Amino acid sequence: MKKGLIIVLIVILCIICLGLVGGIIAFAITGNAASAKEYKIGYETIASVKEIVGKRRVTSVSTKNTNGVITKKIEYKSDSVQEDLLKYINYLRNEGGFALKKDMDLTKATSTVELGKSSLKDGKLIMLTIDYNVYGYTIIMQLGEGTLYFN
Repeated sequence: MKKGLIIVLIVILCIICLGLVGGIIAFAITGNAASAKEYKIGYETIASVKEIVGKRRVTSVSTKNTNGVITKKIEYKSDSVQEDLLKYINYLRNEGGFALKKDMDLTKATSTVELGKSSLKDGKLIMLTIDYNVYGYTIIMQLGEGTLYFN
């Protein structure tokens, strides 16, 4: 009986330790994204939200590579969503080399902005999609094969 109790306690302790390690790693990743001056996606760099509008709270970060398309997603919380995005989008268009595919709809509380530009490598394209609501925004960066064409 004591042996079974010891095994259960060891399993519970291992689960708690793994949870703590996972939490520490998640905290470090989101903290790094919140403090970064630029985003790196593949061989490309893009000025970060922090660099243009100031530090905002990052709630999640993810990166994946599917069929040669690298996707990086960063979620932010902000008390000044529209102001942040107007400043950031203007920077991307005027100094970052991005073309606007779909602009903000300031009459809606929830909307999407889409921007794109040709990559440093021929035949590659960088697309930014920014989904936002009154509480925050998600920046989705994609790098993959393609050409810049907006209708």
